[in-house]
Amino acid sequence: MNSSTNGMPEVVPMGDLETAGRDFQHAEPEGDKPRPGFASSDLRRFLAEVKGQAQFLLYLADQLEESLAQLSEESDPCHGAFLRKVLTMYSAQLETKHQGLGEKIAETCQEVYVTVREREIG
Repeated sequence: MNSSTNGMPEVVPMGDLETAGRDFQHAEPEGDKPRPGFASSDLRRFLAEVKGQAQFLLYLADQLEESLAQLSEESDPCHGAFLRKVLTMYSAQLETKHQGLGEKIAETCQEVYVTVREREIG
């Protein structure tokens, strides 16, 4: 939850969490332009997906951390109930998304293995 101009936390609606993750998935840092012949397009895609999913998991962890801090200081029971629901939502997303990251890492490692083997043979 990021601070907005009025001091109230900005909450990402549950339906927007999927979209928020996709914003990260295909972003390549400007200094990480692929070198020609370095890796296959599949390997570059797998690496970009792993980076994107990892960034989304980091976002969720940051949101959980900030929401927990707010909950510990909250005196309004209604806002406390809201924060507990938000925490449950972020936690469920984190649990679901971490499984997908493991699968992407496995695919990426397999593609690295194939790339290395092709270089050894060729």
